[in-house]
Amino acid sequence: MKYQLPHPVLKDGYENFFPEDQLYAVEHNLETLIPWLKYVENPLNRKVLIFGTGSGGTTVACALNIGNGLVTGVDINDIEIFKTGKRAEAYKVRDKVDLQHLNKSYPLPFGDESFDIAILASVIEHIVDERGKYIREVFRVVKKSGVIMISGTPNLLYPKDRHTTNLFFVPWMPDKSAYKYAVKRKRWKEGEDLEYAGRRGITYFKLKSYLKGSSYKILNESPGFTCNYLRTTNRINSKKRKILFPIYSITEKFLAYTFKLPIAAFMPYLNHIFIRKF
Repeated sequence: MKYQLPHPVLKDGYENFFPEDQLYAVEHNLETLIPWLKYVENPLNRKVLIFGTGSGGTTVACALNIGNGLVTGVDINDIEIFKTGKRAEAYKVRDKVDLQHLNKSYPLPFGDESFDIAILASVIEHIVDERGKYIREVFRVVKKSGVIMISGTPNLLYPKDRHTTNLFFVPWMPDKSAYKYAVKRKRWKEGEDLEYAGRRGITYFKLKSYLKGSSYKILNESPGFTCNYLRTTNRINSKKRKILFPIYSITEKFLAYTFKLPIAAFMPYLNHIFIRKF
């Protein structure tokens, strides 16, 4: 979706807090993430945790749809927390957002089952130590029957790094080798942390392994899960999508019925994966 400048909301100085490619982060989430969330679990009047708020696109988009609920955004980067606050001010939802800068995001400063919904959007790839403990910690603070949404994380099945360097095989290389190769190819600046930037995603299968022993269901494994969303939200709206949709639909049902796998497990990014806690 293309947007034009000047921004209708981020103006009168607010636009100066964000680079141009982040200006329309809220609108992007309202177009892509929020319809998916409402399809599964409407955030209206709920308590929502944004794990890794970044500059606030997801947090503010949720706040615009929260009603009398509350969005709690946490991040280990105080600058991103500041930016999220400014974005929330500009969109006039600051009273619906609780922002917390954490020196470390494990353990989280919340009790068990504190939230109805937790969202990790473009976050997992930036975790440089043992990722499973963070996923399990988010799982802990979500209520039974609540939902965890994971989106925007590169799929490690794919050899191309689409997130940082745009180079093949970088996601599969050891840390030092990936860094040296990217610098040598002039796709990465020497001295900058390639791991923290998110060059290495995860696979769907690795994600499931993090929750081994927990009681949950991944909703995407239901036959027709994605196709039903595309139909009900009128997303089959281009000639290309209309041509490819029957193939996509058959593939999704085949994977679900035969292997109990979602089609999302084989896409370049792990997008809109929903985990229902039991």
